Amino acid sequence: MPEANLDLDRAVTLRQLRTFKSVADLKSFSLAAQRLKLSQPSVSYQVKELEETLGLPLLDRLGKRIELTEAGTLLYGYARRMLDVLDEAAVAIEEMRGIQRGKLRVGASTTVGIYLLPAALGAFKKLHPGLVISLEIGTRARVQEQVLRNELDLAVVGPASKDPALSIIPFLSDELVVVAPAGHPLATKRGLTLKDLADQPFVMREAASGSRWSLEKAARKAGAKLMVAMELGSNGAIKHAVESGLGLAVISRYACTLELSSGRLVELDVSGFPIRRDWHIVHLRRRKLPTSVSAFIEFLKDTSWLSRNGSRGRVRPPTD
Repeated sequence: MPEANLDLDRAVTLRQLRTFKSVADLKSFSLAAQRLKLSQPSVSYQVKELEETLGLPLLDRLGKRIELTEAGTLLYGYARRMLDVLDEAAVAIEEMRGIQRGKLRVGASTTVGIYLLPAALGAFKKLHPGLVISLEIGTRARVQEQVLRNELDLAVVGPASKDPALSIIPFLSDELVVVAPAGHPLATKRGLTLKDLADQPFVMREAASGSRWSLEKAARKAGAKLMVAMELGSNGAIKHAVESGLGLAVISRYACTLELSSGRLVELDVSGFPIRRDWHIVHLRRRKLPTSVSAFIEFLKDTSWLSRNGSRGRVRPPTD
């Protein structure tokens, strides 16, 4: 490419090019001044300086009409490409600053919110220490409603409501197991069915929970009617109740790993169990996600943070 004799690097400013492009786009000095928040004389001066530097007229002023000259048309194409790239760079930089300084509002149903997400959020926070992160734990219905109201950026839940306003992404799979206290008479039995457990008291989560929903679905499929002795609002309370001999429970394996390994709880051999269920990431479909949110979603899907936090093997990739 031959060397240019016209030194535009020093002679032409980005401000002049943006002013010229705005006048060409709007075909008006006054409208360009409004868009750029400049005075009209300042806009006219910027274009005049640019024309003098290039030594060619860029605009034809035909009364109240403004048209591009041949030189103006040529320059407009280059100016548009240059300014588009500059604007893209500004957006990219601002998005990067957003990850470093922005907010991330995460919701979760109880099990994943207590036993899994704190590790993920901690690992993500180490990568972006300036990010302000909040975690809201509630029923899946509640946190999904908060996502729909844009009170949360995303939520991680079990069975997700198929709302057309929500984008639903399979995340990880967990297993629901039937547990009993140590020394329970059924602990040594093999090939049990849910019908065999019909006379056993069950300690269950509230009706809106994912584990309760999965258990009731399995009971209907098996034609079994289970006896609800107690409803409790947390996995921790359920584990204590089972350990105290108040009944059996169906609970996330992830939530009772320590109790099973220590022998305080035992897993019963029941047909149809463990029940594998997927956790899902949900966010508003119509919303353009902030960079911090989309980065966290990709971070969760990568799952390498699981091994860094000693969680690999307790949860599995989602089912197909």
